[in-house]
Amino acid sequence: MRRAPAWLAAIGILIGWLAEPAAAHAASVWVTLAAGLPGAETPASTSDFFFDNPHAPNLAVTELSGGVTAEATTGGGSSFFGGVGTPVLLNLADGSAYLASGSAPIGAKTAGGTPASAAPSAGGSVPPNAALFGVNLAEPSNGSRTLTATVTDSSGNKLGTGSIDVPDGGWWVLGLTPSVPLPDPGPIDPPPIDPAPEPFPGTTPPPVPTSGGPVATPEPATLLMAAIGGAAVHAWRRRPKTATA
Repeated sequence: MRRAPAWLAAIGILIGWLAEPAAAHAASVWVTLAAGLPGAETPASTSDFFFDNPHAPNLAVTELSGGVTAEATTGGGSSFFGGVGTPVLLNLADGSAYLASGSAPIGAKTAGGTPASAAPSAGGSVPPNAALFGVNLAEPSNGSRTLTATVTDSSGNKLGTGSIDVPDGGWWVLGLTPSVPLPDPGPIDPPPIDPAPEPFPGTTPPPVPTSGGPVATPEPATLLMAAIGGAAVHAWRRRPKTATA
């Protein structure tokens, strides 16, 4: 049996990759952190980071420490949980999610774009390819508490981390927004250089005759004037001379 050329196999692999759902290539997730004073509508501090989780839209909140209760929300619903209520599974295949605690304003909760359609799932099993999300709220110090969010893969390798200071008694929100990376456009060719403009007709001066070139022919009027002048000179020379005394 004749083997297919290598380039046909490469094309087949490329078509198969493009035929996969877009969510399978969603590698990056932006995590935005915001915190504010009790009752405040605008955050007192913000921060963000991103992490890569190839081939998996699943994210599982496996840790919530610091004696607080949080709310996990997507477009499909909400789930309230504490430190013993983990894991909470979030599916970010078609949108964003957020975790919040305290009296967080609506504007801070909805800053992550279109919400994911799947509802949070609490207390279930964690898929083997899910990213693991941990939230730790430190003890109060100088009127605030440091919140640290850490993401690892299923083997415990750190994928990303960020922190923010939360005022005592204040609120915090962690937004989780997936993004599909754009294809690399490759090297960009420089724009073509326009050719030099051609001169307009009639703008080029005529060439100057050089020695040894063809002699210009006199105009008819010039020949006529020369003939008249020659005849006058000839008649003046033939006039009769007058005798002198």
